[in-house]
Amino acid sequence: MLYGFDVGGTKIAFSVYDQALNCQLTEQIPTPSNYPDFIAAIKEMVKRADHTFAGKGSVGIGFPGAIKAKDQRVNCANVPAIQAQTLAADLSALLDREIKLENDANCFLLSECYGGSGDNCATVLAVTLGTGVGGAIFVNGAIHRGLNSFAGEIGHYPIPATMLLKYPDLPRFSCGCGRQMCLETYSSGTGLCNLYHYYSGYYAQGPEIINKYQTGDKVAGRVLNIYLDLLAAGLATIILVLDPEAIVLGGGLSRLSILTEQLITRLPEHLLKGVVLPNIHPALFGARGGVRGAALLNYQP
Repeated sequence: MLYGFDVGGTKIAFSVYDQALNCQLTEQIPTPSNYPDFIAAIKEMVKRADHTFAGKGSVGIGFPGAIKAKDQRVNCANVPAIQAQTLAADLSALLDREIKLENDANCFLLSECYGGSGDNCATVLAVTLGTGVGGAIFVNGAIHRGLNSFAGEIGHYPIPATMLLKYPDLPRFSCGCGRQMCLETYSSGTGLCNLYHYYSGYYAQGPEIINKYQTGDKVAGRVLNIYLDLLAAGLATIILVLDPEAIVLGGGLSRLSILTEQLITRLPEHLLKGVVLPNIHPALFGARGGVRGAALLNYQP
């Protein structure tokens, strides 16, 4: 059996899949606040599943961070309980089996490349549009991580200079990474809200902004036009580098019905003439993608 864990700052999702990728069990617990309790909780769920399914399941864990190549310690500021810990080695010793760890965006993409919106594609880009902008790259049957495990971090691309020429009054937002004008400061859900505040003087959440746009509000219309232009320009950059067959959209904003059609309309402006657009689709598995992808870390097709 394939065991998948999706670790977040507030909760841990756990699912068990059979070799046909049918989900057999799902449960969820609050994320423990300290490391001993964290590994004890993972151990308990694994042992319980082993007993339920009368076997020794394979374990994959997705989390919002990366593994340091030098010492295999977890770099995961959003989950303090596991920050700087040798999680894979410690759980491997506790559970007497190999433990595979992976960034959660990579798990999301892996899930979509097996039976999802990126199925049967050699090169796929995942883009998650939520509080921030995340990304992941799948090439020839495997996740591409890069030298520093940063491959796919498109949220920290600087926006193209062409956007400053087109929108000279564009605000210079600061990013949590310490730089200014990263793509995610404009194209995330947070970015959409900040753009609306900058141009209107009022604070509003994403759904309210979209509702205002749909009812003909001029400021909301201007903001959404800028937002979509910036997102298209940012995606065009990586399309020109990666030339993917498919782009899979995840995160809360991916549920906007206008997003896919608007990207298809706007992308050609930012690309070379004659470039064939990749297929652009919302994620098929949605919120289940992370835990399913974690289980797939041990899948043998």
